[in-house]
Amino acid sequence: MGVLISNDAELDTLISDRDIEAAVAATLAHEGVERPVEVSVSFVDDEEMRGLNRTWRQIDAPTDVLSFECDSPFDEDIPQGESVELGDVILAPGVIAHQAPEFDATPAEECRLMLVHGLLHLLGYDHLDDEEAAAMEAREEEILRALASERGEDPGTVRIGPTTRHHGER
Repeated sequence: MGVLISNDAELDTLISDRDIEAAVAATLAHEGVERPVEVSVSFVDDEEMRGLNRTWRQIDAPTDVLSFECDSPFDEDIPQGESVELGDVILAPGVIAHQAPEFDATPAEECRLMLVHGLLHLLGYDHLDDEEAAAMEAREEEILRALASERGEDPGTVRIGPTTRHHGER
């Protein structure tokens, strides 16, 4: 697994590089990804995120996370053992830190959640309807509980949103 972490604006990323790599590894493991995978995780300021959201989603406002898929690790046309470029997860730590109290979370907890959320999008999860959203949120909670255990924290303290706004509101 290769994780390229980018923070050109030298922002407070809210979590360490080690936390980022652990979240990527845990998400891939929980989803049964066994082949080599490359993923990029970028941190951008609110204005850059606003521009990306406007360009790609036609929403003229910053958002917390965007995901851009490349290859699926489950694509049978890619030779087994060959590394795949999973895609890019773009995080806006300013937005994430601002919204964390709304969800009764610390900025670090919210950042981990948004990272896992973005990674699950790269792996084919979505939340266009209530059923998909519930499945995605359950998976996020499972992964975050496993990460809490790895950090020596009580996984029972992990709680999440709802992290998705249903029916295309996000």
